[in-house]
Amino acid sequence: MRLTSLLPDGEPNCLVFKVRQMLIMLDCGLGQEQLYAMPVREGGLTEDHKDNSHNAATTGSTADNTTAGSKRKLQETDIRQDWASFLKASSSQFPTKKMARGSNSQTSHISKTASATTETSSSGPTSTADGTIQDGNSNIPSKSMATREYMFKLPDFSGVDLKAIDVVLISNYNHILALPYLTEYTDFQGRIFATEPTIEFGRQLMIEFVTFFGTSVTSSPHEIIDRKELVARAGAGLYPAYTHADIKACIDKIQPVRFREHISLFGSLKLTAHSAGYCLGSSNWLIQIGTENIAYVSSSSTQGNLHPDLFDGTLLENASTVVATDLCPRGSFTYNTGVNLVCQSIASTIARKGNVLIPCTISGFLFDLLEDVHLHLNRMGLIGQVQYSFISPVANTALQYSNILAEWYRRMAPRKQEMVYIPEAPLLHGILLDKEKGIAKHYKSVHGAFSSDLKLPCIVFGGHPSLRSGPMVNLLHMWGNKSTNTIVFIEPRMDVVAAMEPYEDLAIAQQAVQLDIRLSIDQLVEVMNKYRHPRHILVPMRAIASTLPDGTVELADAKRTVSTSSTRWSAYKVGEPVQLGMGSLYESVLLSEELAKSILPQAFGSVSFAPIAGSLSIYNNQMQLKPASVQGRQLLSLYTQRLLLGVMNLPHLLSGLTAIGVTNMDVSESEGKESKEDKETGVPEIKVEFELQGQAATIVLREKETIVKCDETIRSLLREPILKCFQSF
Repeated sequence: MRLTSLLPDGEPNCLVFKVRQMLIMLDCGLGQEQLYAMPVREGGLTEDHKDNSHNAATTGSTADNTTAGSKRKLQETDIRQDWASFLKASSSQFPTKKMARGSNSQTSHISKTASATTETSSSGPTSTADGTIQDGNSNIPSKSMATREYMFKLPDFSGVDLKAIDVVLISNYNHILALPYLTEYTDFQGRIFATEPTIEFGRQLMIEFVTFFGTSVTSSPHEIIDRKELVARAGAGLYPAYTHADIKACIDKIQPVRFREHISLFGSLKLTAHSAGYCLGSSNWLIQIGTENIAYVSSSSTQGNLHPDLFDGTLLENASTVVATDLCPRGSFTYNTGVNLVCQSIASTIARKGNVLIPCTISGFLFDLLEDVHLHLNRMGLIGQVQYSFISPVANTALQYSNILAEWYRRMAPRKQEMVYIPEAPLLHGILLDKEKGIAKHYKSVHGAFSSDLKLPCIVFGGHPSLRSGPMVNLLHMWGNKSTNTIVFIEPRMDVVAAMEPYEDLAIAQQAVQLDIRLSIDQLVEVMNKYRHPRHILVPMRAIASTLPDGTVELADAKRTVSTSSTRWSAYKVGEPVQLGMGSLYESVLLSEELAKSILPQAFGSVSFAPIAGSLSIYNNQMQLKPASVQGRQLLSLYTQRLLLGVMNLPHLLSGLTAIGVTNMDVSESEGKESKEDKETGVPEIKVEFELQGQAATIVLREKETIVKCDETIRSLLREPILKCFQSF
């Protein structure tokens, strides 16, 4: 059995698990770190504004004043521009600093359009790979940047036979963005399973991703990419975002499941989803293959005061192997600690009549954070001054979906379940979005209704957390030059420094309180201690402090946990297969009714035994033992052996040795140092030393084995005294 991670530690999950002849993909996330190496896609840049900006950058001594005036004009008008212009534009306001960061990433973000050079005379301006025009000391955005596509590096599929993948298991919406690349661009033919909320929130996240980073809703990457080449080049190739049609086709292939619903595949594979407690519908998976139980623990939370169902640890009770992923890094804010800082920062900004920007996805713990913020502002007497705005192309769907589907209300935390039976929305935003109250509103973009409805001060949720595209780019242009405004970062996977690189000259206040409700390594150890210890636990590389000489690891938890004789801890990292060292000695086999009738047990004390012989039939991974055919019985007779039953009895052995002529025997006991199993059970080891026909011999009696050390000339003589200690059948 082998496990391979296709994305670096800290990125969304994408792992491949090979067991027997089956290939299982655990999540299918898309790396997010690459977004910070991309240019900012600005919204509402009309051709007039671009020309004004370009001219201002080359007018000598009046450049600063002209640029400042252009910026002020842009801030006043860009929020009312058409959304299509926002999608079409892709130039960066800060190209020099942005591209410097991109060079450290081997310019992997440069598309074919932007990386092409322009043929010019040696004395004229030249186009560089970073999309700027160099003319003397000028550094002006090129118009070619307006057509630049965002290009993405996929998980490293190059070493995986994607056609051979049998099953894909999705744990939550954070780990699904690369799935359309797998289902629509390759020869993948397997099955996909996820809970209903995971499917819906995942669909919304895909739509938002395509809206922010896609070329357009009509162009198809299929026209650019050879589908068959994707498998061969996925390790190094760059690909544009998929389309809305790809999303629909992908989502239609996912089979919804419920918590604790048993799924049987291929005869020997059983899958069960258990609540992970991280978000609505988030799940951990129990994978049962024969007698082996493997627990896949993805993004999980034991936080008890949030809206999702509580963490279900029953999948760990009989798990022989645990694969733990997406753990909270050390030093992160816990939700209970960080939420107070977020509330204080928001309240102080509102009190000074400033606006608050919170770049985040409209899902997950945001629904709980809104309740805490609303309660805090109410206590501070500021609730009447504020307006909540949710801006995203899927804001309306996300907010409504989280407050409907009564079936999934029962899977919320107990305090939320009670609200199902009263005429109120279980989550606060359902009440705040009421048209009569008007305190909260949702918008697809910053254009149109948002401008006319805007009331200051305002708290805005939404946009892409990377700040490379989406409404937050527009709002930073409009509100970024005022220190009374604040941008608050709450997403745990964000690189705040990288996200703010293009905006470091802005005066807006920054507050980074990245709330993280995922299990920490300390919490993981605590959870494991509550249940039967599995034989093997795999954790990400960043969860360990050091690697020991025997290949096991020392965890980075407070107690510096290490492997024991019963539980082995080890780490995995991207691209390096890890052998799980599993493989049971036993398999479950069904007895046919005809063969079962022929079994005649024999009593041996309080226990009855019966020999069974037959023909093993294997079909669709199901094993059944049937009566042997005539030819089969002839073959079985050649291999029939006497079966022994009993425990080695020392007095009977000594009596049998005396009967064959052994007179001088030395019997001793030891602590069983040579046998690890006997040492753990405390059963002493008995050693009998003697001579027979001039040859030295030793018989060692242990709890689970008997060892005979002698010359081959006397081995046949010792056979009978030993066999007399047992019963045969």
